Amino acid sequence: MQTENLQPVPKPASVRFAIRHQALLLVTMILSSVMCVFLFGVRWLKTGQTTYYTLNINLILAWIPAVFAWIAYNVYRKGSCWGAAIAIGCGAIWLLFFPNAPYLITDLVHLRERPEMAYWFDQILYMAFAFTGCYLGMVSLILMQSLVRRSLGWIVSWVFALGALVLGGFGIYIGRFLRFNSWDLLVNPKPLIKELLSWVRHPKSNSDAFIFAITFSVFFAAIYLVVVGILNLRRVDSKE
Repeated sequence: MQTENLQPVPKPASVRFAIRHQALLLVTMILSSVMCVFLFGVRWLKTGQTTYYTLNINLILAWIPAVFAWIAYNVYRKGSCWGAAIAIGCGAIWLLFFPNAPYLITDLVHLRERPEMAYWFDQILYMAFAFTGCYLGMVSLILMQSLVRRSLGWIVSWVFALGALVLGGFGIYIGRFLRFNSWDLLVNPKPLIKELLSWVRHPKSNSDAFIFAITFSVFFAAIYLVVVGILNLRRVDSKE
């Protein structure tokens, strides 16, 4: 028996690069989240109060779409029917929880000057959570758009991305102002569905929802386009 037959087949350079790139991206996501928790821990230790603890809960929720987008992206790369089915299921869960990531930006409404802590520290704390939520959302959307682009093409992928941003804007409005969350669609959907139907029947009386959703979608889309532009510039430089 020849020993060379027992040696593992080396992975293509493109595959090795993709693995390294994903690992580096995951590390930055984790470090950004750890920074948020660290800042909250500093505030907790100094004041002995758990004020703003909900930021940590919302951060956990922001990780859900990122995780499912990551699973869908890598499972779909296998090219099997089962992989495609799992990717579609993960994509549906991703879309349901996607608003939880940029939702952290709206937590700034709770920021108040408090005597137990310097206001500038609380500002940094909130901005750290807002940035991390925005970052997790953009990463998950980039992964899902890439998946759609590979299967349906460039144009459809952008229709998908912009549609997800608009739906995310409505989802944030539902969570921030109507106080529903993603779980309600699964465990208690009737009140939420009733509210959504009222939007369709009486769009003028619910104009605030549409204005907020479109405004926030445009805001997040602008950030997303900047990030995509930077990624494309880096890709062009790597080819030169």
